[in-house]
Amino acid sequence: MGRVSVEIETATLEAAFSADYYFSAPDSFRADIHGLLGTTAGAMISIGDSAVAYFPSKGTLFVAVGNPEEENPVLGLRFGFSDLMKAMIGFSGIGKEDSLVLFDSDGEIYELSFDRGPEMIRLEVLPTVWVPSSKQVFTKDGVSTLDIGYYDFIESEGSIRAKRIIITNPVRGEVVKMSIEKEYIGRKLPEGLFEIDVPDDIEIWKLTQGVHREKKTAY
Repeated sequence: MGRVSVEIETATLEAAFSADYYFSAPDSFRADIHGLLGTTAGAMISIGDSAVAYFPSKGTLFVAVGNPEEENPVLGLRFGFSDLMKAMIGFSGIGKEDSLVLFDSDGEIYELSFDRGPEMIRLEVLPTVWVPSSKQVFTKDGVSTLDIGYYDFIESEGSIRAKRIIITNPVRGEVVKMSIEKEYIGRKLPEGLFEIDVPDDIEIWKLTQGVHREKKTAY
């Protein structure tokens, strides 16, 4: 658990907010957000690749559905909430379907490249602690679609963590900067933390498409 400050820069948007966050392995994440959408406070929960965001004063529950390549109307990015959270935690995102095609080392950094069908993934890893220092995603014709850099590494309660993460979508000129202000590891989290209680008759909006979908009488 901890506190993170976030800055977003796009061609049409500049925004900043802070969030108290909670993470439970392997993939449950919650962020209590302050200062997004004006002064609106809200909560975002991501479990695996699914995510919801709830802003009580807006009376709206945003749900991650549809095409993940479409713009996220809450953040104004083509980054999903779950993608941002995985980047902050330092997940490599490498799975069994990814084929290792290159492994190299200069003694200070391990470089690993993976073939993922239409994409190539390049990781730089700090060998002494085995944590990523960068991740890049390319199309097969060499176009960079994602660049994640990790900086200012510290030891936090026995774990090596980056205090600063910069995520860039070079094609769209989108940049997300995250700075971890404080963090506590190994603390007991409250029961039900990764659930959101919402009122009846809440409006549900598609998170990725920003299109009004339906009203829900119970959730």
